[in-house]
Amino acid sequence: MTAPYDPDAGQAPPGRRRPRPGGRQSALVAVLLGLLALLADAAVLSDRVGEVDVALAADDSDGRTWLLVGLDSRERLPAGADRADFGTPEAVPGARADVVLVVHQTDAGTTVLSVPRDLLVISGRSPDRLALTWLGDPSATVAGLCRLGIPADHLVTVDLAGFAAVVDAAGGLDVDVPEPVRDRPAGLLLERAGRQHVDGATALALVRSRHPEHRVDGAWVPAPVDPDGRATAAGTVLSALVARVQRSLLLPWRLQSVAWAASGALAVDPGTSVADLAALAHADVGAVTVLPAADPVAGTLVRPPTAETAATVAAAGLSCDG
Repeated sequence: MTAPYDPDAGQAPPGRRRPRPGGRQSALVAVLLGLLALLADAAVLSDRVGEVDVALAADDSDGRTWLLVGLDSRERLPAGADRADFGTPEAVPGARADVVLVVHQTDAGTTVLSVPRDLLVISGRSPDRLALTWLGDPSATVAGLCRLGIPADHLVTVDLAGFAAVVDAAGGLDVDVPEPVRDRPAGLLLERAGRQHVDGATALALVRSRHPEHRVDGAWVPAPVDPDGRATAAGTVLSALVARVQRSLLLPWRLQSVAWAASGALAVDPGTSVADLAALAHADVGAVTVLPAADPVAGTLVRPPTAETAATVAAAGLSCDG
């Protein structure tokens, strides 16, 4: 039986075969040429990155805190997406903060929090679910998180289509699936359990899944309700994506593809540069902690913060004076 094609095959440990003369030098030249191409494209990449009209009081004195927001908007869907899985812009207007991740970098290490989209925050004088704060103004989302003690030195957003494109440019992701899962409204179908490779559309469906079903004895049944399901999936996918992007640093042709896709998918605050984004790509993202919150208030999606919410934010070394 012929083994499946592996684009990274042939990179066996030294000693398996005698290297060809100049082989290492050729590999080094290829890496350098790829890096030079990226540097030459730096100005073009910078022009492709969008800008979010929000003012941040950046202060890196106690570490650098990134706010990463995945926007759920029906205006621009992933290539080949079924409109029935997402809805129309008329039916679901505006953009929501569907995924919110906080990356806090210090000399001691990197901490990542995944913030539930339904967490109750206070923006201005009105309480609201975190996801809906983006409908008014990005500053409302930043302010709501600040009231919880979460600052933002840098803000990065990506929409549905952009996220899927970046995953595909990185060559897809490897994820662990405990059991077969599907979620028809999210367009998700993984018919086997275990570690598997997924494309951008499937990675997006994992993050968007709110009503998953598991296959039991050959039949699909609703999975137990997990209010943290989306936040957990977001953390898992982020870790897998960062690992894939960092692996691309050794594959210049793929790195250039990722950089091009990302530059067209992301929008940042005015104070964040392409160099800042490159530094973020090197972040040592380990375990992702889901920020604790109370169970949903009866009959709603709203999840109030608790004492454990505040304790987790403080334990991460975060504080906001805004």
